[in-house]
Amino acid sequence: MRKILAIALFVLLGGIFFFSHAAGMEFGDEIHFQVGIVNPTGEQDERTNLHGNTVSISGLFYRLNEMSHTAMIANTNQWTGELDIPEEVNYNNQKYTVNGLEWQAFNSCKTLTKVRIPKSVITIEHYAGNENCKNPFNNCTSLESIEVAKDNPSMCSVNGVLFSKDKTRLFCYPAGAKNEDYSVPDGVTWIGSSAFAYNSYIVHVAMPNSVISLSSGVFSNCKSLKSVSLSECVSYIGAYTFEKCESLYLLDIPESVTEFGESVFRWSPIKTLVIRGSFPQGLRNDTFVLMDDDVTFYVRQSEIENFKKVYSGTVLPLESYSTDITNASVKDVRRGCANYDLLGRRQMVKPSKGVYIESGRKKIK
Repeated sequence: MRKILAIALFVLLGGIFFFSHAAGMEFGDEIHFQVGIVNPTGEQDERTNLHGNTVSISGLFYRLNEMSHTAMIANTNQWTGELDIPEEVNYNNQKYTVNGLEWQAFNSCKTLTKVRIPKSVITIEHYAGNENCKNPFNNCTSLESIEVAKDNPSMCSVNGVLFSKDKTRLFCYPAGAKNEDYSVPDGVTWIGSSAFAYNSYIVHVAMPNSVISLSSGVFSNCKSLKSVSLSECVSYIGAYTFEKCESLYLLDIPESVTEFGESVFRWSPIKTLVIRGSFPQGLRNDTFVLMDDDVTFYVRQSEIENFKKVYSGTVLPLESYSTDITNASVKDVRRGCANYDLLGRRQMVKPSKGVYIESGRKKIK
């Protein structure tokens, strides 16, 4: 009997060691096993088993911290219509202040139309602490507007768009917002992961030169997006930024960009890609994967060989794009009642002088 117990103990300890090693844990780290919690109806919900330590209160799932008496809205909730997030919830005769949202709190909730965030909600948390993931409403395709209490100390909203309180970080442009044009406010320096993703209405986006970084998937699945006027100070374009942008045929990337993430343009029909910068650290092998081979790249003469190492299609010098600018601009911008510069970038105000394209025609003032 002692031998059997000893063998069982050895197997158990070995399993724990294997688990902790596979999870990247060091000796002495705490191991927490999450278990389901019975919800207020007395029945255990499947979501409790899947997400661990969550409880259902008035139709939303929360993680409760009994030490601080705070509650965080847990991942993957479903809601229909407008939602007023409460400042406080009650559970087992205890009050909890609602102080945060997990980063996928309403991910792919297709029936949520409007959200009001109270002053108590001060954080959006990613399970691994990734500060780029600040859009808890990703793929909420009916969500038209986000409102934030004016006295919230860490977030605010401007015309239904979610920002950090100081308006330097853009968290979420609602996927159901129906405006075709959007100008990112001056002063924004960072646009978060999936910030515009899945919005099928947005056609043109203009960025101020204050923007220096685009996180992953910023415009992923924006099916109507035709032009993006990028900041001339942006240095990094994250992974999947222009994934599945089905109407984007031309993109001009300023010389300030010196680094790309992976699969930036995958499954998008881009035909002309103008890349003006240099890449002293080289290019990733996976930046231009899952693109058509008929895309024409225009790059610096000194960068042609670097691009040919990672892309099998046509790579030409920037000077060639300049000489063919009329044909390229008219073809790739696609005709429409709007003004563009000769790089194909939409202009929110008609130029007072110079050369530009209006409704598909070249204009000179």
